[in-house]
Amino acid sequence: MYLHKALEQMPGLQHKGKSDVVISGITYDSRSVKQGDLFVAIKGEKSDGVRFIPQAVNKGAVAVAAETPVEPAPGTLSIQVGDARQFLAEISRVFFEDPSEHLSLVAITGTNGKTTTSYLMDSIYRYAGMPSCLIGTIGMKIGNQSFHSEHTTPESSDLIKFLHQAVGEKCTHGVLEVSSHSLSLKRVYGIRFRVGVFMNLTRDHLDFHKDMESYFQAKQILFSPENGNRVESAVINTDDPYGKRLADDTVRCKPATFGFNQEASIHVIDYQSRADGTDLKLHTPAGDIRYGLKLIGRPNIYNVMAATGAALSLGIPLNTIQQGIEALAGIPGRVERVDEGQAFTVVVDYAHSPDSLENLLNTVAQLPHAKVITVFGCGGDRDKTKRPIMGEIATRMSDFVFATSDNPRSEDPLEILKEIEGGMRNGIAPYVIQPDRRKAIEAAIAAANKGDVVVIAGKGHEDYQILGKTTVHFDDREVARELIRKRLNN
Repeated sequence: MYLHKALEQMPGLQHKGKSDVVISGITYDSRSVKQGDLFVAIKGEKSDGVRFIPQAVNKGAVAVAAETPVEPAPGTLSIQVGDARQFLAEISRVFFEDPSEHLSLVAITGTNGKTTTSYLMDSIYRYAGMPSCLIGTIGMKIGNQSFHSEHTTPESSDLIKFLHQAVGEKCTHGVLEVSSHSLSLKRVYGIRFRVGVFMNLTRDHLDFHKDMESYFQAKQILFSPENGNRVESAVINTDDPYGKRLADDTVRCKPATFGFNQEASIHVIDYQSRADGTDLKLHTPAGDIRYGLKLIGRPNIYNVMAATGAALSLGIPLNTIQQGIEALAGIPGRVERVDEGQAFTVVVDYAHSPDSLENLLNTVAQLPHAKVITVFGCGGDRDKTKRPIMGEIATRMSDFVFATSDNPRSEDPLEILKEIEGGMRNGIAPYVIQPDRRKAIEAAIAAANKGDVVVIAGKGHEDYQILGKTTVHFDDREVARELIRKRLNN
């Protein structure tokens, strides 16, 4: 692509150097630059991409873009932009011919429930015969083919390139988890979404957003056309106070709403929890519908309502929605059972915020059980204020707690645990501090008796642990399975 042709669609940019540059790719990572690339220097949390422009040019970049003036190297083009992240999104959409124009995309945002709701949508697409892609916390998929992703929502150039690939492989539909970080950092800037879904807003990521109001404003960006976003219809949880506020403020389109509140356009008529699922009856604008779900717990009822609302907004028939939702047996690392025939239940879940931990333990309380033994920790270099809150929740809602390390990153695990313990002292259950996660899981499994439930929370689908600057393989499910077998064989 002739870069100057693309720049004509973005008036007002200053550039100098070789005018007839042809670019063959776009990147923001100097380490991945290939011959013929445009390198966009974005400012990260720890470093400014401008520092790496010489490295990018040496590796073959024929054009660079930055927020500060940069003298072009011989034979290259230099572009000065007002907002490097926004430019990265805009130039990527031009380069890849805006794949969102050729896809019916659903964007799901909220603190909890994004992953499960995205998997429900993916299952609905399959039963509707709609070739689709999925992008989220667990990774990315085109049909049955899986791809790795570093973030819940990839950087804009990676995301748009992936959507372009999905269109090339005949996808017509897709679903994305859209994180608050991605909205603040303009990773989905300008992408056309047929439906935007708001799940909930609870305490998390305050290391990044600083306070709940800023966190809410980040989520609100998805539904704000003045911020470059194109959501054509909205589906909002109005049981959540932030969702109610969002629904009241969403003036571009009248949103579909969901909740237990009978005033919501999609609401619960009746439900019955089972040990292996949930019987659910919903009212919808298209008629009432009954589900025999394989998913358990009240949070999953919200996830089902959200997926139902999004699918209806796309014009998918109720009977197809029912088939797709009932077919989903489970999601990796989301209330996932580890069963080796033991006499007690072991559940692994991604719950890593106060609300998600409380929801998880409430869900477990609905299962037949004797005692609940909980293993959990809190991540390092993340919101410190939630640590004592989660400690209190764990010891209030469990019969015994093992507090351990999650991903301590650069922090001292014992200091993290000390902050967690500040809240655990306010609970009821006895607890043990064990910084070694494997030893904590081993102790929990050793302590379990017939009918007990062991809850291993915080990492879910993750198969790694970050210790200082080192990342090691660690999968709660693998470790639990190994330790259960060891106990059974002794």
